Amino acid sequence: MIGSTGRATARGLRPRRLPAMARGLGPRRLPAVAVAVLAAGLLQAGGGPAWAAGPPSPDPGVGLEEDGAEPSGADCDAGTDAAGDSALAVTAITADRVPRHPARKYARFARDDRVSIPRQDEANTRQRYLDVEYALPAGVELTCVRVDLLDTTPRSGGTVLQTVTEAAPTADGGEGVRSVGRDRLKVRVTFDEQHPSKIRVKPAQVTRIGYRVSLIGEDQDGTVVAARKDSADFFPLWRMPAGLDRYGLRDDQTGGDDWCSSFTHGWLSSATGRALLPRVNDISGEHARNLGHQTHLTGDDIDAFHPYRFSGVDAGAAGSGGRDYARLVAATQAAMDGDADGLGQVKEWAEATRTRLGRLIDDRNVVRMYYASGSAVKGDPRFTAGWASALLRTGVYAYTDAKKETRELDLGIGEWSRIGNRVITAKDFRPDHNDHLHVTLSETRRK
Repeated sequence: MIGSTGRATARGLRPRRLPAMARGLGPRRLPAVAVAVLAAGLLQAGGGPAWAAGPPSPDPGVGLEEDGAEPSGADCDAGTDAAGDSALAVTAITADRVPRHPARKYARFARDDRVSIPRQDEANTRQRYLDVEYALPAGVELTCVRVDLLDTTPRSGGTVLQTVTEAAPTADGGEGVRSVGRDRLKVRVTFDEQHPSKIRVKPAQVTRIGYRVSLIGEDQDGTVVAARKDSADFFPLWRMPAGLDRYGLRDDQTGGDDWCSSFTHGWLSSATGRALLPRVNDISGEHARNLGHQTHLTGDDIDAFHPYRFSGVDAGAAGSGGRDYARLVAATQAAMDGDADGLGQVKEWAEATRTRLGRLIDDRNVVRMYYASGSAVKGDPRFTAGWASALLRTGVYAYTDAKKETRELDLGIGEWSRIGNRVITAKDFRPDHNDHLHVTLSETRRK
């Protein structure tokens, strides 16, 4: 749970509409209500932190409706974040959990601090919620809950990016706010079809986000009262830049598989980044939902097609990664049998792969790579685990032929000088990456 105690003064805030009771007070009472709305403090009460809470972001000063504009949410008949003199308070905010992978071996690999922000006019497939606990004084009716999405990137000023939910609490939560017990709410903080994303920012510039939860109510005298609290920070995920080639199966029914961190989005948007990677498969699931990996939870891990594509392999077709590896097996078998064309293909594969991996190593934002080790081949004992890695790293693979004699397949290219660095070592060639290349990025550049 997140929380801090104290009272924050409302600065620069103005109501959209007063509740029905306040609107019926008449001209003598309205000025008094307006003064109370603008001048009163906002209560913040808290409890012990269950996950790291950042400091409350400052009042945005921007992102609020201009005079005459329609409210961003007309779901509830209430004022804004302003407060009267009341003990109404948000006492705790807790994030929900992203659904875990059903397979036990992947279930423990999970993150709950990532939130996916769709492209403009699009919605999330899976919704995320905040559990909001609050103190409601006697005689006060809670009329509206509002959640603003904030840009909490350092030195951003806490700009309001969009009001994502604004509704009165209901038992079924149909408008995004559900009462789930005494003084507790479940509030939607992502985008649905009725409330799509309207965010227009450069993803690379928004590296942290948070939520400002405002509760608005009225007391028995019709005075508008409110309290608000900022959540801890989250890391935003964004759909990968448009125009990049894909391969593999898509996960659109479960939220997509191409969600990037802010840094990765910027890297893939650059001409340099696009040139370094071939077709892209998995990055991260929506809200970092586990796609069946031990990584891919931060938006910085990219599964890409092989650095070298054999002739006749359609990289965009389903299963293309496995087919390209199968072509490598076939070419290597031919080379072992003394076929010059087969040897030439394997040599070309090794040289092209070394070149492309070397370019990735030269990019200091690339911090880890995994690639094919090569596995045993059924019916051909010449292939043992690690044969592809040996050819790529050393240029030579020693094997035992059908006569139990030791032979060598020598590509004539010598050892690869780039192996053994911080990015890729001999142990980073793995059988579970026979059908693709894995690249991990970091905004912190390697020294």
